[in-house]
Amino acid sequence: MVQFTLAVATSVDGFISRSTDEPPQVWASPEEQALFFHDVDAADWSVMGRNTHLAADRPDRRRIIFSTKTEGWKRAAQLWLDPAKVTPNALVARVKSVHPLENGLILGGTRVHDWFLRHGAIHRVHLTIEPVVFETGLPIFTGQISRDPVQVFLSRGFSIENERLLNAEGTRYLELTGP
Repeated sequence: MVQFTLAVATSVDGFISRSTDEPPQVWASPEEQALFFHDVDAADWSVMGRNTHLAADRPDRRRIIFSTKTEGWKRAAQLWLDPAKVTPNALVARVKSVHPLENGLILGGTRVHDWFLRHGAIHRVHLTIEPVVFETGLPIFTGQISRDPVQVFLSRGFSIENERLLNAEGTRYLELTGP
């Protein structure tokens, strides 16, 4: 059975970015980036939306890219899919001829997070909260009421397994399990 981990970096006020074309590496700490690349390297496949893919295009990475406008294999290890036409378990069959999918990494953005949440397929969360304030931007999930990133997950039934500080600036890292 496939397991999906959501790796997400947020501002202290609950935003994953100021805009769709701003990747986290613009504002995230080196410690967050190290953990992020560890997650990417450990995953069989990363799943993301078109904007996230385009903000950090990596032809060498196995990716499933959600798009309502493009479908099919665009590179040997990059499959574009309309999320309305698949389920999380269907992703396994779609990519198995290239590489098995047992450990999937959800990278965003908001609509991708929503899709996995709606399907009950976020098994783990690696949440990094950077000590920056955006005031506006892209939320973790559509319609989230809380601006506290931890509360965003707790209110949806996730549980904290582990929490630690990553640096002297106050970057927090939490590991949560799904409902």
